[in-house]
Amino acid sequence: MKAIIQTKYGGPETLQLAEVSIPEMKDNQIQVKIHASNIASGDMRINTMDVPAVLKPIMWALFGFKGPRRNIRGISASGEVRAVGSKVSKYKIGDAVYFINSMKAGCLAEYVTLNEKAVIAIKPNEISFIEAAPIAFGAMSAYHFINSKSIQKGNDVLIYGASGSVGSYALQLAKYYGATVTAVSSKKNHKILLELGADHVIDYVTDDFRLQNKKYDIVFDAVGKLSKKSCKDVLNSQAKYMSVKTPTKESSVRLEELNKIIEEGKLNTVIDSTYELTEYAQAHTHTYSGHKVGNVVIKIL
Repeated sequence: MKAIIQTKYGGPETLQLAEVSIPEMKDNQIQVKIHASNIASGDMRINTMDVPAVLKPIMWALFGFKGPRRNIRGISASGEVRAVGSKVSKYKIGDAVYFINSMKAGCLAEYVTLNEKAVIAIKPNEISFIEAAPIAFGAMSAYHFINSKSIQKGNDVLIYGASGSVGSYALQLAKYYGATVTAVSSKKNHKILLELGADHVIDYVTDDFRLQNKKYDIVFDAVGKLSKKSCKDVLNSQAKYMSVKTPTKESSVRLEELNKIIEEGKLNTVIDSTYELTEYAQAHTHTYSGHKVGNVVIKIL
């Protein structure tokens, strides 16, 4: 099968399209024919090892010292179940699914094998494989912070980096739970943010929200570029500051909760660009540039 592999950490130039064996399937696994895989900030951090120096020893231990221990890259995708192991009861051949495989990667390939207990969900009929591919990373990351427990109806919520994958999902989730949302991004992305439901928009290039006479119940940094200390003057007395620099939890239960919102038509995937598998270098370069809007997806089917 065709797959995108990487043997040493670095930029898009360290990736290559290769012919590799289809992974063997065990009794408790399913084999998925991948239709689409997204390239997200999570892929960039692991592939380039672009993390704070204090975290690098931990990341090396988890993913490999000189290069990724799992050569086939890609951490989230969507596809169709093509085979099931004898001990699998949750999925059947033909199921359309989406999933995240952070530690083992392997999603930038024509096939992947997943444990039945991996973080997987059935794809809602309302969305395509392209739209489903980013959900297990972007939407689930956003949901970790923006959910029914963290948001109260009427809250004033500011989302910094609202035009990215996590930010665009977070904006919609905050609106779903009844918040008034101020979205911060460059001006060129304000139109799409307003279409997603933002009540107010701020251009971070010309206006620093931290210098404005406005306080918020929640400030969510969806790109990891702020600090709580720098936001203290715009936080209400009981306000929460949240950042993607905080680790998130992955679970199939959370994907099922997101599915309910998707089926209500209240959560959409913003697609910046779709690339063919042979255009993997362009797709990664686009994502690594930090200027994408929503999600970059590679079509594999």
